[in-house]
Amino acid sequence: MFKKQRVGLQLSRQAKIALTISTMLVIIGIPTAVQSMTLTETAPSESVTISLFQSILIGLGYYLSQGPWLAGLGFVTLYRPLVAGLFVGLILGDPAQGALLGAAINLIYLGFISAGGAIPGDPGLAGWVGTTIALAGNLNYGAALALAVPIGLLGTVIWNARMTVDAAFMHMADRAADKADIGGVVRANILYPQIWLFLITFVPVTIAVYLGASFIGDVINGFPVWLLGGLAIAGGVLPAIGIAMNMKFIFMGTAIPYFFVGYLVMVVLGNQVSIMVLAVIGVALAFLHVAFLGDRVKTAAKPESAKLTKAKAQEKEATR
Repeated sequence: MFKKQRVGLQLSRQAKIALTISTMLVIIGIPTAVQSMTLTETAPSESVTISLFQSILIGLGYYLSQGPWLAGLGFVTLYRPLVAGLFVGLILGDPAQGALLGAAINLIYLGFISAGGAIPGDPGLAGWVGTTIALAGNLNYGAALALAVPIGLLGTVIWNARMTVDAAFMHMADRAADKADIGGVVRANILYPQIWLFLITFVPVTIAVYLGASFIGDVINGFPVWLLGGLAIAGGVLPAIGIAMNMKFIFMGTAIPYFFVGYLVMVVLGNQVSIMVLAVIGVALAFLHVAFLGDRVKTAAKPESAKLTKAKAQEKEATR
């Protein structure tokens, strides 16, 4: 009984800490976004024209981010807005700006997780198409962030369509396996799903980028300053939400001290230490963390619920 109360109290404290930090991030993010509004007050520059070949490359990049090719690394590299922004920038001739826009969009998806076969948004589509539209319309970071969110939500339609039709291919593979048709199993597991994925990723993105990017850029350049300023405010708050989601998982176990160590290092040293150096230190600390904890590293996860603990105890008693 007392153990349950302690666990509940611990979760309550963690929730309060996460809520407090999230609120602080939002408060800090709003004035930052207001400051970014000044970027929209400058005269809009000429929109970038995207050729058919460039559109094909962008559509192909989004397809590869979803596909099993490249040794499966597409989902952990090309699917991320930062990497997508870099490649879009290379395709459109401005890799530096593309990487900056992709990095800004990536902040929203710091706490991205796909649970139970569902996704809250599509970082890949937000990165590839969002960066393309931002570069074509010469948008600042705040406006690009605000536009990337609905684009990412559209990606859930592609994801659901993919999963729904792939279920039919699974039954086709089962029927082929019952007939000992190896070729049919291979086609149902590889050929048909990839054709379907190509049709719902490459084709719409290529068409949308080729026909819509310049048009969207012209429309955005015609927007009043106050509207773009509002988008900048929304875009400035969104990264705070992404950071807060990421911190929600940090404040669930033994990884909490490392957050404060990294924060204090950045506050004390400032620009004297690069992010790459911090990343190397973080990897080293993670290795030491696992090495010293050993089997107890599971305590870094969220504490088990009372029902789950009771079910495990009953299972252990049954096996005796």
